[in-house]
Amino acid sequence: MPQEPADLAIVGGGVAGLFAAWRARTRTVQGRAPVVRVLEAAAAPGGVVATVEDAGFRIERAASSIRGAALELLAALKELGLGSELVAAAPCAAKRWVAFRGRLEPTPAGPLSFLTSPLLGAGAKLRLALEPFVGEPVARPDETLASFVARRFGAGLVDPLVDAVVTGIFAGDVRKLEAASALPRMVELSAQHGSVVRGFMAAARARKREGISTRGLFALRGGMGSLVAALARSFGDAVTCDARIVALRRIDAGDARWELEDSRGRLVRAREVVLATPAWAAAPLLAPLAPDLARELAAIEAANVAVVALGVARAQVGADVEGLGFLVPRSENSPLLGVLFESSLFPDRAAPGRVLLRCMVGGERLALPDDENAIAELAWREAARYLRLTGTPELRRVFVHKPGIPQYRPGHARRLARIDALLAQEPRLAGLKLAGWSYRGIAVNDAVRSVARDAP
Repeated sequence: MPQEPADLAIVGGGVAGLFAAWRARTRTVQGRAPVVRVLEAAAAPGGVVATVEDAGFRIERAASSIRGAALELLAALKELGLGSELVAAAPCAAKRWVAFRGRLEPTPAGPLSFLTSPLLGAGAKLRLALEPFVGEPVARPDETLASFVARRFGAGLVDPLVDAVVTGIFAGDVRKLEAASALPRMVELSAQHGSVVRGFMAAARARKREGISTRGLFALRGGMGSLVAALARSFGDAVTCDARIVALRRIDAGDARWELEDSRGRLVRAREVVLATPAWAAAPLLAPLAPDLARELAAIEAANVAVVALGVARAQVGADVEGLGFLVPRSENSPLLGVLFESSLFPDRAAPGRVLLRCMVGGERLALPDDENAIAELAWREAARYLRLTGTPELRRVFVHKPGIPQYRPGHARRLARIDALLAQEPRLAGLKLAGWSYRGIAVNDAVRSVARDAP
């Protein structure tokens, strides 16, 4: 028999689902606190976000940091008693590299470094300087990132620089991602100010005027897992794990409009439902009820990716690892997407004299092997090539994400408009919301903002 109806049932206990529950607690329902249930398929909440301690290294399974801190996130951290636990990355985070012709080159960080960088040819440097004077600043419908950047800055900036950046974010192909969906801030600033360069300069001036101090790279002192653990603890028994939802039905029975059934046959009824799962997981739940919506969700692709943590002694590293890390563009013909120097960014992630490297492998370049040892060997071989690593690693941990990072293909913005219209116009979908990384951004802050935008 189902329990008493909940006001809100959330499918998915990852970052988006937990923040949807946290936000729901700020509402009142008929003069009382809402009854919220969070249903998570895994044995523990957090989704892909988890922190692992191993052999003196602190390893992040997925998200390892937060780029900037959304106001909603700061409010939650303060309420959870984690406000003082938010720490900024070390100043060396300003140093970063791009793999280029088998070696690491510093990423240009200002006008002079762009002029002297070997990553750009003479023609590309000249074309880059002309961007503020180029017309048509608005992205075309369905335009790819490669096309938008080439129009604004010239094709010479696409490879290796923009390709490397997009690889680091999406593990995808700059030629197959929609500009307005993958990097919306860049596209918006260009449209507002008639130029990407002028737009970012205006944004920088605005931040300075407003005294915003949360820009940069941050993490939690105890690891990103401490965030989901604190959120889950704050809800007590409202979070149910090992609850894989296999059916979602419309019932309209009294106070309940929805009935959810998990793989053990347990039933939960609720007035409202948030599907805070990847689109590929939400699609089959909605197929019997809303086939058009299910097809739209199923069409959102994802790139498989593996995170490989390598722990070594500092003496084993021949290259400079006092920085953020390096990215690997497609032109390098490497299965390695990039490497973050975790213990340089956040020194508490490795013991003194030890280095923790976070390698990203696969994406759209490589069908990941089924054997995790083979993935680890691949990561070690490629990282050793660029960082002049010697010996063997003290630590190897592999975390495979299949399906992995959502890929916002050309037409993604129009797909989201159709999804929003179906949710708004279909009476049988009243009280149903979607949240998470499949739709409008793949970072932790994006998950938080998706809840603020879409969840009840």
